[in-house]
Amino acid sequence: MQLRQFIGLTLTACACASCTHRPDPRVPRGYPSSYSEEIDAAEREGELDILSATDQRKAAGLIALFRQRYPSIRVNYVEMSAREVDDTLRAQARAGHGTADLVWSAAMDLQMKLVNDGLTRRYVSPERRPHIARWDNWKNQAWATTAEPVVFVYNRKLLPDSEVPRDHPQLRAFLESHPAPGRLKLATYSVANSAVGYLYFSQDEQVSGDFWRFVRAMGTNGSDFYPDAESIVTAVASGRAALGYDVVGSYALDEIKRNPVLGMVVPRDYSLVLSRIAVLPAAARHPDAGMLFLDIMLSPKGQSALAAEDMPPIRDDVPGPSALKPQGTPLRAIRVGPSLLITQDRLTRIYFLRKWSTALVSGVGARGQGANATDSMVTAARH
Repeated sequence: MQLRQFIGLTLTACACASCTHRPDPRVPRGYPSSYSEEIDAAEREGELDILSATDQRKAAGLIALFRQRYPSIRVNYVEMSAREVDDTLRAQARAGHGTADLVWSAAMDLQMKLVNDGLTRRYVSPERRPHIARWDNWKNQAWATTAEPVVFVYNRKLLPDSEVPRDHPQLRAFLESHPAPGRLKLATYSVANSAVGYLYFSQDEQVSGDFWRFVRAMGTNGSDFYPDAESIVTAVASGRAALGYDVVGSYALDEIKRNPVLGMVVPRDYSLVLSRIAVLPAAARHPDAGMLFLDIMLSPKGQSALAAEDMPPIRDDVPGPSALKPQGTPLRAIRVGPSLLITQDRLTRIYFLRKWSTALVSGVGARGQGANATDSMVTAARH
């Protein structure tokens, strides 16, 4: 073979080899080339089932981003309360016919219990570093996706801005100085009937040395208790309550944009920071599709989609809403980890609710209505 022919054949072979190793355009920059295999597997699955306690409207940007990138995968997004999400996933696992592929919930303690009970699987996302803090995921099985301060909301017609409590001690003093019956009531979660509410209150107890006096003040005020944030904000907007306590800031901002009667305070002494946790169930019917969606949730574009819905991102390289980044307010992140399991212990929960009942009853002066209401909370906790 002549030298010229040999060189020509060699160059042709090299060119063909370079064609076969051309990067897959579906693989995001910085991801391993083997990620194309996960994409292929997910596209063969053709479906993605999500159980979520987040309003689908606020997840629309994420879903649109996923559909744009993987148009052949059908997305089924089922919205429920946090407790229903947990119950549904567990029922699916017991049935043994496969489960949803991703579970997304703000009930951080319930999500961690799924991990602890062996119902989730480990996945090392290519997005895990460097812009996501290590404490925002637990052993690559529970992933924080947002960092959302918890706030007060108030009715501007009932309370002028100048009279609104700006921190927890001021709120407690306000409740004590406005006893029932009266119009200036507080609306908050039913600690026995709201998974997220129970999480917030148990975290408040750890942060504040004044917590049980605050609960007594709720009894004095004749505060009303609701199963979810939507009901709390509705009570405040309608004037049935003047203040709403422990409402996640993203939801509060969303409602304020629609209804100018509502105002919001990020408490200046401290604000709990909630994370919506995503987990990948161990028995997922479409495991690869679940992994792709988690990676999009954690990616800069996915985090920007969440920020556009007023959900502050977990990434430090994606800006969030300025209204939820107040200067000087200590932010107390509820960390993703096994410490969240403490409050899920059955005896711990019953003890907490009994103490809650006692504090509320003492606040209302042991009136019959208050005793009956709080006793029902303890009864609910036992079941």
